[in-house]
Amino acid sequence: MAMKYTEEQLNSIDPSILVQLFLAMQEESEKQSRKLEEMDKKLQRIMEQLVLSKQERFGRSSEKMGDYGQLYFMEVDGKIAFFNEAEAVCDLEGSEEDVTTP
Repeated sequence: MAMKYTEEQLNSIDPSILVQLFLAMQEESEKQSRKLEEMDKKLQRIMEQLVLSKQERFGRSSEKMGDYGQLYFMEVDGKIAFFNEAEAVCDLEGSEEDVTTP
């Protein structure tokens, strides 16, 4: 456990000892900074591996399917239809038949 000094104790210490203490603290701080940077790099590598793993597992390659039955864009009578063919070619302005159940 590190020793804690009071202000009175520090005022009574020889200045050369204070300089040595400061230099030791500075060196320890640099060591901790290097260690923190190294851990940050490791964390970045792990995160990249996780992203790549998720892409490989859940990526586009696992979602490929044939284009049959899928909705698509097409032009009908000069208008772009955004849904399937049945909706594109139906008569939207025509009258609807009244369908009632007996």
